[in-house]
Amino acid sequence: MSGRKQVNCAYCGKEKLFKDDIGLNKKLIHPQVERMMCLTCMAEYFETTEEELKEMIEEFKRQGCALFG
Repeated sequence: MSGRKQVNCAYCGKEKLFKDDIGLNKKLIHPQVERMMCLTCMAEYFETTEEELKEMIEEFKRQGCALFG
């Protein structure tokens, strides 16, 4: 067992958010955010696309952000 708690989207109920989804919630919303969003819900919330959010994630990785990796 990995010992990690499964995180689901608090808005649409999508199960098992990916590590990068969780990192983006912490980066864009708040480091201690409790209600996580999947990329689809986050794109709607920020009025952008999932593709643009994925590009953000890749840029944060290139910058060495510890929330991604």
